[in-house]
Amino acid sequence: MKQTLKHLLSLVLCAALLVGITTSSAAASVTLTAINDSFLPLSASTMPERRGGTQYVPYSVFSGTLGISGTYNSADQTLTMSSGSTTLRFDLSHGTVYDQTMNSYGTPAYWINSTIYVPVKLVCGKFNLTYSNISAAAPILRICNSSASMSDSAFVSSSTATIRNMLDAYNNPSSSSTAAPQGGTATPPTTGAPNTPEVPARKPSIVYFSYFGTPDAHTPAILDALETAGHKATFFIPADGTVLNEDLLRQIIGRGHTVGFTLLSSAQDMSSKLRAANDVLFHATGTVSRLLSISNGSEHLSTVQRDGLMQAGYRLWDTDLDSHDHSYDAQNAAQIVMTALGQTTDPTVIRMGHYKSSARTTALVAAQLDTYSIPVGKITLTRVPMNHLT
Repeated sequence: MKQTLKHLLSLVLCAALLVGITTSSAAASVTLTAINDSFLPLSASTMPERRGGTQYVPYSVFSGTLGISGTYNSADQTLTMSSGSTTLRFDLSHGTVYDQTMNSYGTPAYWINSTIYVPVKLVCGKFNLTYSNISAAAPILRICNSSASMSDSAFVSSSTATIRNMLDAYNNPSSSSTAAPQGGTATPPTTGAPNTPEVPARKPSIVYFSYFGTPDAHTPAILDALETAGHKATFFIPADGTVLNEDLLRQIIGRGHTVGFTLLSSAQDMSSKLRAANDVLFHATGTVSRLLSISNGSEHLSTVQRDGLMQAGYRLWDTDLDSHDHSYDAQNAAQIVMTALGQTTDPTVIRMGHYKSSARTTALVAAQLDTYSIPVGKITLTRVPMNHLT
C-alpha cells in the first residue's frame, strides 16, 4: 500500500512539473510585434516565427505604414512585394526568391498559420527598413522606417503599461472583455468604444481621418459612421486610371468630405495622371482637388517630382498611423489606433481603407476620441500639410 501511494505521489509530482515546464515554455514563446511607435495586436496566428534560425513574419506586417505592397497570385503560387522600383518575388511552389534584377536569395517564404510568412532580415534589407529584437517583459520584434520617432529604449519605457495589458489579455482571454484597448483582443461594448480604464498620459493635438483606395460597397457604411460621429474625413482615391464609381464620389463630396489622390513615387508623368483624375472628379462632382498622398511616402519623391507637384499647386500629405483595418477586425484595428495615439502629442493622420471592418473601426475610434476630447480636423487645401519632406 505504501509503495502504491509513493508511486501515485511520484506521478502527481511529475505531472505538476510537466505542467510547469509547459506553461513556462508557452510564456517564453510569446513575442510582440511593433511597427515604428505602436504595437500590432498580439495573436498566436500572426506572431513572429523562426525557421532554420531565420525570423519570419506575415507579409501583411509590411503593408500600410511601411508602404510595401504585397500581391499573392494563387495560380502560380507567387507573392510579389514591391515599393518604388524594388521588388521581391517569392515562389512558394519552388522555394525561391528573386529581386527586380534577378538576384536570388536563400530565405524563401513559407505558409505558416494559414498565411504567408516572409523573412524579416531580407525584406527589411531590400526595402531600407530597420529591425531590432528587444528584451522586455516579452521579446519585441520592432520594424521601423523613417517615421519612427523613438529609440528602442524610449519606446519600451513608454510602453510598459501597454505591454502588460497585451500580455494579460493574451494569457487570460476569458477576461479580455474588460481589458484596455492595448490588451489586443478586448470585446467592444455594444454601445461603441473599447473599454479603457484610464485616460492616456499623452494625446495628439489633432487627428485626421483618411481613407485610401477605390470607393466600393463598404464606403456608404463608412460615410454613415462618420456622419453619426460628426466628423469629416479625406478620401484619397487612386489617380492611376482606376475606374471610379461616380455616384460614390458624389456621396463623399455631398456629405462634406474632401477628396484627394494617391500615386506611387515611381508613377510616370504624374501631371497627366492627376489631370485625368481631376477630369473624372469634376465630371462627377463639379469639384477638383489639389490634395495628394504618395502611397509609399513623399520622402521617396525626387526633387524634380516634388518641385513640379508643388508648382502645380498640390499639397502633399503623408499618413502617420495605419489602422490595419485591411488585416484585422474592427476591435483590434481600433486598439492599434488608440494605443498609438496614447503615445504622442503630435498631429496624427489615421489611415483606413474601404474594408468590411472600416466603418466599425471608424465608430470605435471616433467614440474614444470624443471620450478623451481629442479634436478631429478635416484635411483641406488651406491646412499646413503633414508630410515626411525635409
